[in-house]
Amino acid sequence: MKKIAILGATGSVGRQTLDVALAYPEEIEIVCMSAHTHAEDLAELANLARPEYVVLTGGGDVSKLKSALIYDAKVISGKDALKLACNAGDPDLVALSVLGIAGLPAFEECLKNHTTVALANKESLVCGGEVTKSMIDETGTLVLPVDSEHSALFQCLGQKYDVQKVRRLWVTASGGPFLNWEKEKIYNAPKESALKHPRWDMGQKITIDSASLANKGLEVIEAHYMYHMEPQDIKVLVHPQSMVHSMVEFDDCSLLAQLGPVDMRMPIQKALLYPQMKESRLTKALDFYEISRLDFIEPDMERFPCLRLAYDAMETKTTAVFNTANEAAVDLYLNDWICFGRIPEIIEDSMQTFCGRNPQSIEEILSMDTEIRKHVASML
Repeated sequence: MKKIAILGATGSVGRQTLDVALAYPEEIEIVCMSAHTHAEDLAELANLARPEYVVLTGGGDVSKLKSALIYDAKVISGKDALKLACNAGDPDLVALSVLGIAGLPAFEECLKNHTTVALANKESLVCGGEVTKSMIDETGTLVLPVDSEHSALFQCLGQKYDVQKVRRLWVTASGGPFLNWEKEKIYNAPKESALKHPRWDMGQKITIDSASLANKGLEVIEAHYMYHMEPQDIKVLVHPQSMVHSMVEFDDCSLLAQLGPVDMRMPIQKALLYPQMKESRLTKALDFYEISRLDFIEPDMERFPCLRLAYDAMETKTTAVFNTANEAAVDLYLNDWICFGRIPEIIEDSMQTFCGRNPQSIEEILSMDTEIRKHVASML
């Protein structure tokens, strides 16, 4: 029986992680669940799973949480709640789906404790950069990918990170809701359109990132750090059907592709049950008789400059700046302070402003994060 903790349980990925875990009760025991502020939502999910520990990390109403729980759980809250959640119940695996850079301290805690991480929080690698990558190498902690694209790469490589004979990594993107929009129309795209993703059902922030292709940029950066691949050897391919999740091209020019349905529960299952392969109890198989075509398109970095900026960030070692500036800009857009086209402009300005900064610890990364957010706010 594998003991797991689900951090960020009330988010889209967290809820789907819970679905998978509950589908395999003979394999998985949920010992801890956390949320940032959604106390009643957390209680509702915890009542289904009955973890020993329930954790509120962001100052939500603890009394509401306790009153909504229908069983005797140990409730943790306060300043260090997220770090404590990494250890509560002595989990064998932590499913980390906390949104944004807020997940970085939890990732560090898991690495220090040699606790296997099912990583849905790509920002931990993007912001942590060489700091967290060095910790992974030094501790030997197993990090399992949850993003469908990185799970696909991992599967194509035989569930390893060995890229000695790899020529290129190909990461696919759906193209988002603005795939066929003109540049000027994208610049002033309304929020309602940006939040209508054609293929995936996700949270607001990642949906906006998918519309701008910033999310694909974050995935390329993550692959850069995880596989030690040079930026020019990680290619993005727009694939509107979202059935080919990623491909690996080897030195002899052969390719392996991983195909699957548009369902995040498949890569989540891969991570939670690793190294086992079990019959899926939730995901339907692809029906190849219904697939009429698979399209592949080169991404347009003029219309989607966030993707270009992600490659620039790897070259200039400003990946943490790229992530934080994007987070701050997306928040401004979602709150109607800026238009959609201002997101890449804010990112580029921040990358230029903070170029040359080279934080050497998680504390320095978090300190720079605060500075970047202040800088973005000052741009208003």
